[in-house]
Amino acid sequence: MPRVRAHLLTIGDELLSGDIVDKNKAWLGRRCRALGLEVVRATTVRDRQQEIVDAIHVAAGDAQVCLVSGGLGPTTDDLTAASAAVAAGVGLVRDQGLADRLTDFFASRGRELVETNLKQADLPAGASVLDNPIGTAAGFALDVRSPDAEGALGAGAGAGPGCWLFSMPGVPRELHLMMREQVEPRLRERFELEPIPRRIYRALGSGESTVQHNVEAVLAAARERSPGLANMFVHFRARYPEVQLILEATPGQAGAGAGAGASAAELATLDEPLAQAIGPALYAIEGDAVDAGEGSGELAGLLVRKLIEEGLTLATAESCTGGGVGQTVTSVSGSSACFVGGVISYSNAVKIAQLGVPERVLEAHGAVSEPVARAMAEGVRARLGADIGVSTTGVAGPGGGTEAKPVGTVDVAVATAEGTTYKRLRLFGRRETVRYATIMWALKLIWDQLPGQSSKQTPAPAGSAPAQTAD
Repeated sequence: MPRVRAHLLTIGDELLSGDIVDKNKAWLGRRCRALGLEVVRATTVRDRQQEIVDAIHVAAGDAQVCLVSGGLGPTTDDLTAASAAVAAGVGLVRDQGLADRLTDFFASRGRELVETNLKQADLPAGASVLDNPIGTAAGFALDVRSPDAEGALGAGAGAGPGCWLFSMPGVPRELHLMMREQVEPRLRERFELEPIPRRIYRALGSGESTVQHNVEAVLAAARERSPGLANMFVHFRARYPEVQLILEATPGQAGAGAGAGASAAELATLDEPLAQAIGPALYAIEGDAVDAGEGSGELAGLLVRKLIEEGLTLATAESCTGGGVGQTVTSVSGSSACFVGGVISYSNAVKIAQLGVPERVLEAHGAVSEPVARAMAEGVRARLGADIGVSTTGVAGPGGGTEAKPVGTVDVAVATAEGTTYKRLRLFGRRETVRYATIMWALKLIWDQLPGQSSKQTPAPAGSAPAQTAD
């Protein structure tokens, strides 16, 4: 069955000038993929009516669905509704229900309603209202045809084949709610949507080319088993120090087995052999369900859920990461059930006074060393009363490196009741890259020590080899 084609259109000068990062487009792309829509094009245009009209006509010519973000505000540069009306060959009509709601909204807040605010109640004729319970900018749905299509441009919901345009606010939380509650149910009603089966394998500790090399034989053997697996799309995505292997059940285009796509069950049969091939670097395998939640397989979220499940608590002692490990953990909702607190021990004085690191150890080995990392992790665990203590100490750069400890040298330790695990990392990149990689490594080393993890390690002996962090 051919997939429904979608075009993403984001509107705003600020998106092209770089003043705002266009995260809406990425979010909409993920929702489309999980729903089963095939995104064939994504466009960003300025707040110029003719440019918006042209972009809508392009979308109407190559897609059945156009998802639009932005330009629904009350000011003169908000032109989406007017532009969509022109593209559809219809006029603007004031929706009295929306006008009354705007009047009530401003009255309830003791604010004066001016005529420009009522602009948000003017929608293209024939459009259906998409409710926005958390903002003043209602969205709308409208059928639009390309000027090249036979007959007139769209003339309402019953116009026949064309492009179904959904216009939504640019404010992310309003967009997200409207997409989930207003747009997606309508899409499911009109189209037979079938999500594209997907498997994501998340690894930390092996480089991208190493992961590819290790899984080549498994994937080659899988392609021989069925037309669906033969056609699967294999993609490697790296954000240092993490690598993702993504398998997507994309139908073939030509040749033997063309049109066959692997089932979700077929893809899942690869979990065990791929886990063995990737090795201890693998920390999660996930599908791609639309309701799985944002970042459902990311390490911080998995770690928090596992800590809570096991009834374990965590404390952090951070030097080079400056609180980044704690911030990443507490960014996960519900982390208060497992995170005790942390100490940002940037100076040696704080390491001594707050964590109990012996002064003689600092003098003998320096702040960036195995004995200090171990003492920090053990100290924060004992002093904050946590089940697990993690420490980071290193040279993030760009200065401060030496021949013995160049920039990117980082020591991480994890203390538990069973002992203390330690790794020396040799990281690469700018200061922010080294800090981010250290945070991710700290989370992974905690993860490896949790009950039931196949990659769980015994406490490393003194002088253990540095972690391999790049190809």
